[in-house]
Amino acid sequence: MRAHPLLTAGLAVLFPVTGCDNPTTVAARPPSVQFDFMNGPADLPNVFRGDSVLLFVWADVSTDLVIVVNAPPGGVHALRRCGGALTPEPQPMQTVGEMQDVLRQLRLLRDVNIHVYSPVPSPFRNFMDLCQLSPYAQGTGNLTSTDNDRTVTGNGADAFGFRAQGIVDLVSGGTARVLAESERMIAPDGTVTEILVKNVRLIPQ
Repeated sequence: MRAHPLLTAGLAVLFPVTGCDNPTTVAARPPSVQFDFMNGPADLPNVFRGDSVLLFVWADVSTDLVIVVNAPPGGVHALRRCGGALTPEPQPMQTVGEMQDVLRQLRLLRDVNIHVYSPVPSPFRNFMDLCQLSPYAQGTGNLTSTDNDRTVTGNGADAFGFRAQGIVDLVSGGTARVLAESERMIAPDGTVTEILVKNVRLIPQ
């Protein structure tokens, strides 16, 4: 079995928190959550559901913007790895395909924190390069993460990525709509062959 590559800058950072990325029962979820697949049965032959503790980060050098999804309200500097005391909030995850040996994964983040940083640090390696910086804009929005072969065990290519959108307040005043996406493809031999899309845009309101 070929392991999925480490998720780094431009992708998603997994935080080692007890219980993350493990199946959980519906009873363990807050009863107020009613908008997604977490309301379905917890145990199915080909499906498992749970929470994952992830920080999604990627940069767009063409717009000189970095987007961070699911950081604490204060921004990246509030994270433990940046010297703070917080971790990202657990978010719902669904994985399908246990019986086919090809795991397709879906994560739905709704009404989560979005921070935008500018300019892009140089060099920019991962979110820790933002630890000492203040957000250029912040607000809330949604992110959808998809992966058609989570463990890269199928015969074809693995396409995975993230799409985010939301409304943020600009530090300089006013609001903007943020639209961002990051898509990558991994060849059947496990090598990352192509960055299909990586952009972050702010549209003034």
